Amino acid sequence: MIDRTRFGRTIVLAAGLACALAVGTTVQAADGAGEAKTAEKIKVVILVGGHGYDERGFETLWNSLDGLAWEVWKGAPYTVFDDISQFKYDVIVMYNLSSGMTDTQKKNFLTLLDNEIGLVVWHHALANCQDWPEFEKIAGGKFWLAPGERNGAQVPRSGTGFGTVKMRIEDPNHPITQGMTDFEIEDEPYNGQTFCDGIRVLVTGDHPRSDKQIAWIQTYGKARVFGYQSGHDAKAWSNPSFQKLMTRGILWVAGRLAKEPAQ
Repeated sequence: MIDRTRFGRTIVLAAGLACALAVGTTVQAADGAGEAKTAEKIKVVILVGGHGYDERGFETLWNSLDGLAWEVWKGAPYTVFDDISQFKYDVIVMYNLSSGMTDTQKKNFLTLLDNEIGLVVWHHALANCQDWPEFEKIAGGKFWLAPGERNGAQVPRSGTGFGTVKMRIEDPNHPITQGMTDFEIEDEPYNGQTFCDGIRVLVTGDHPRSDKQIAWIQTYGKARVFGYQSGHDAKAWSNPSFQKLMTRGILWVAGRLAKEPAQ
């Protein structure tokens, strides 16, 4: 369930440390074998906090995704935007559940997007920044933690469910989904969200308590954005199709996916 507790949670994962980076971050190697081609990997920073999760399963997931040099940001999630003068990442993955982005953090975040840094808004991160309407435009959708107003109309609180969700590849022509087939996944679907006009829906879900939109893409300014509603826990994370979508989504927002990846 969506939970707004545990903001600013410190995540320290010791396994797979590749090297020591700047103070305030914990490095995670994407290649357990310690390959020498780290510089060619996509540099990913993952924001967490505000929602509990299976840390061991989370680490297993990210270590299983090829081509990524990833790390979990240590500390309050939006402090990653306090100073972007030496920002070293290609992609930001939001897996946090946080409001309260300061004006400086908002400005720097938007600057990064204008500099073509890729963005993935994943699962409960769709409930981020409830007090900043622009975030829905950035993410392409919003999970409403409480009733509110949108474009002059009242919006009820969004909801969740759980069970087997039938996933349909809605857009087989996009590089993220090319060659993929429909699949089923054990997951926590969301319902009653709102979505922006202009998003390109790649995957839809069939479940009584699920919105149709599961995975989508859009651009915000110069940035590529991948919205991915799926992925509650290790049951979903271990699904090969889930992993393929996540990997390709990151490759796409980083500008590294021009055609269908090799199967």
